[in-house]
Amino acid sequence: MNIHQKPLFTTQDANCIAGELYGLHATAQTLPGELDHNFYLRDEAGREFVLKISHTAEQGNILDLQNKALEHLAAHDPSLLLPRVCLTPGGQAITTITATDGIERFVRLLTYVPGTLFAQYRPHSPALLRSLGSILGRMDDALQHFTHPAAQRVLKWDLQRASWTRDYLQYIEQPARRTIVERLLTRFETEVLPVLPTLRTSIIHGDANDYNVLVGAAGTAGVETGKVSSVIDFGDMVHTCTVCNLAVAAAYAMLGKPDPLAAAAHVVAGYHQVFPLTEQELALLYPLICARLCISVVNSAYQQQVEPENDYLTISEQPAWALLEQLEDVHPRLAHYIFRAACHLSPCPNTEAVVRWLENNADKLGRVVEPDLRTASKVIFDLSIGSRELGNMAELSNVEEFTRLLFDRMRAARSSVGIGRYNEARSIYTGDQYRIAGNDGPEWRTVHIGLDIFMEVGAPVLAPLDGVVHSFRNNDTPLDYGPTIILQHTVPFPADERLTFYTLYGHLSEGSLTDLYHGKPIAQGTPFASIGSYEVNGGWPPHLHFQIITDLLDSEGEFPGVARPGQRETWLSLSPDPNVITRIPAQCFPPRGLSVEQILEARAEHVG
Repeated sequence: MNIHQKPLFTTQDANCIAGELYGLHATAQTLPGELDHNFYLRDEAGREFVLKISHTAEQGNILDLQNKALEHLAAHDPSLLLPRVCLTPGGQAITTITATDGIERFVRLLTYVPGTLFAQYRPHSPALLRSLGSILGRMDDALQHFTHPAAQRVLKWDLQRASWTRDYLQYIEQPARRTIVERLLTRFETEVLPVLPTLRTSIIHGDANDYNVLVGAAGTAGVETGKVSSVIDFGDMVHTCTVCNLAVAAAYAMLGKPDPLAAAAHVVAGYHQVFPLTEQELALLYPLICARLCISVVNSAYQQQVEPENDYLTISEQPAWALLEQLEDVHPRLAHYIFRAACHLSPCPNTEAVVRWLENNADKLGRVVEPDLRTASKVIFDLSIGSRELGNMAELSNVEEFTRLLFDRMRAARSSVGIGRYNEARSIYTGDQYRIAGNDGPEWRTVHIGLDIFMEVGAPVLAPLDGVVHSFRNNDTPLDYGPTIILQHTVPFPADERLTFYTLYGHLSEGSLTDLYHGKPIAQGTPFASIGSYEVNGGWPPHLHFQIITDLLDSEGEFPGVARPGQRETWLSLSPDPNVITRIPAQCFPPRGLSVEQILEARAEHVG
C-alpha cells in the first residue's frame, strides 16, 4: 500500500495501516522510539496492540530474529508476559508499506503489554529489583539454545565490543569525565577482553534499560503489582556473552541510587536464583556494567554532535555520568564480593584458605598481647545495641566516663584484660564517617569486624606470626583508629604456593609509628607497638583493635573496622573472626541472641 504522507507517520497514518494491513478498527497514540515509529492501538473490542513501522535502514532478517525470539520465548516459558507477534490475515509476521518518499518500510504488529516504565516507577524496592533479575534470568534460560543467523552481527551496544568507544572519546568535552572512561576502558581491555572467550554465549535481549522494562499494573492477570512484568523492544538482540544481558539491566537499575551496588546486588540475586551465574561471569560482571555505562555516555556525546535535536538519544546521559562518578569510589573487587554474597557464595574466595591455614597451624601462632588471652582472667564486654551493661549514650559519648565504666568492671573482676566481641552490632558509632546513604534512607556502619582488647595505656602489642610492615598511618580524625599498623603475612599454601593475608592493629600510641618503613620485617613475638591513650587513639577507651584482612582492597594504613548491616556478610568474609588467632575459648563468650531466621522459626512454631 502507499501512504501519501511525509515519512514522519501520524496517528491517522497508523489507524489507516492497522485497518488495511490487519483489519483492525483501532485508535492510535504515538509511543516513543529511538529509530522506529511506534504506535499504541486499541480496537473496538478493547484489544491492545503496538504497531511498529521500522526505520529505513532496518533489515528484514533482524526483524525476523526478533519475531522468532519472541515465538521461542512463548513456547519455552509461556508464563512470561512478553509481546506476542500478530499476523496479517494472510499469515505474514512482517509486511511492508511505501511512504511518500518512495522508500519501503517494514511493518509489524505486536500485542501490547500494560505496565509502568521502570524509569517512571517508584519505589525501586528490593523485591522489584530482584524481579527484574528474575525475568531476565528466565529469558536467558529459555534462549540459551535459541539460534538465528541474524544474531551473528556487529552491534555497537554489544559489550564485548566496547573498545570502539576509544576512538570517540574526543566527543566527551570534560577532561575529568574523559579520564574516567579511559581508565574503565583500559581495565576492560586488560582484565575482561582476554577472558570473554571462556564465558557462556547465547542470543540475548541486550537492552533491558529502564525505558524497556515494565512494572506490573494493578489488575493485570498473572502480574504482581510492584514487580517487573515484561521487557520490550528486542531490537538490540545479538549473540554475545550471556552475562552481558544482566550487566545491561544492572547498569540501568543502578541509575539514581544512593547505593548503586546494593541495587545491582538485588538484580543479581534475582537472576542467579533462576539462572545461576558461573564464578567467571560473576568476576567480570562489574566491569561489564561499567562498560555499558561507558558505551552509553560516549554514544550520547557523539550523537549530540550528529543529532543535537534528538532528546531520546541522550535520555540517560546525565544519570549515567552521575553513576560513573559515584563508582569512582568503588573498588572492583568489593563489587565482585558483594555480587558473590548476593548469590549466596563465599564473598571473598581467598578467605576460606586463610582461615583453614590458621586453624591448621594454631600451634604455631603466637600471642597478640600479654597475658595469654586463652588462659588470662578477662571480662567479655557486651557492647551491642541491646546491651544492659552500658549506660546511656550521653555517658558513652564522654570518653572519660566510657573508660571508667569499662575499666571499673575489669578491676572489679580482677582482670587486666577486657574483650569487645567480633561481629557485634553497636550503637556507639555515631560520627559522620559511619553514616552511609542507603537506598531506603541513611544507614550506619555498626557491625564490629575486629576484636577489641581493652588494656592499660602502654601495654605492648606483639606480632602473632612473622610478617612485614605493609603500611601505617595516624588516622587522627575523631572516632577513627588513631595510629594504625598493618602487617602482611605470606605463608606456604599448599607446598608450592604462597598465601597472603594481613593483620591490622588500631588505636595505638603515637610512638608505635616511629622507625617504621614499608617492608620492615616483624618477627613473631616482637613487641612492635603499644596501646595508646584516648588523647591520641581516636578518642576511645584504651584498647587494641585487632583485625584479620584477607583482601585490603588496595588500602594502606587503614581499613574499615565496622561494617554496615546490609553488607555484613561481605565484610565478615573480608575480615574473618580474629579469634582464630587469639584462640579465646568459646565458653568464655556468652551465647549470642537468636538470628533472624531463628526468631522467625520460633515465632512460627509458637505463634503461627
